[in-house]
Amino acid sequence: SVTIGGTMTNTSPATGGSNAESIEHAKQWAPLTFARQDRVVTADDYSVFANSFISNFGTVGKALAAVRKAYCSANVIDIYVLEKASDLQLQKATPNFKTQLLTAISEKKMLTDEVVVVDGLIRTLDLVVTIFIDREEKPDEQQIIAKVRNKILRYMNADNRDFGQELRISDLNRQIFEVNEVRYSTIDN
Repeated sequence: SVTIGGTMTNTSPATGGSNAESIEHAKQWAPLTFARQDRVVTADDYSVFANSFISNFGTVGKALAAVRKAYCSANVIDIYVLEKASDLQLQKATPNFKTQLLTAISEKKMLTDEVVVVDGLIRTLDLVVTIFIDREEKPDEQQIIAKVRNKILRYMNADNRDFGQELRISDLNRQIFEVNEVRYSTIDN
């Protein structure tokens, strides 16, 4: 046996892949994944499958399945899907992601169902929040702003939001008021 010494250097950054599943995601989707028993029958089953799907490149998406209302197309299931670009951003799903999703679903779906993957709609949001603190808290203002920023980012995190879920200012304010130093806040935009 011959031992040869050497070093190896990766000259380019890694691409693709995803972080480990978050606890919130597991709590939300695991019970529903087990309930569908490795098959997709109902619209909820399709939503659960699509939201739990991981592509070969490790990317995940946000999805919502809807059954068409017309009698002649009652077995057509539209899956509205976006691909996760980061914890705070969704993007139009790549053709590769959609193809892999369709292939994976075809193995589990009812034979009479026709599945159509539809691009979800992305709405951007410019959020301006003003917080008010007591004068005694002024020396810690930057730390308080960081706490509020983290609360807002956690609230807006793609894993914590459902596809098509409306933004409720009262819920966002409730998150902001969990920072004890905040006396009052306004969402200006």
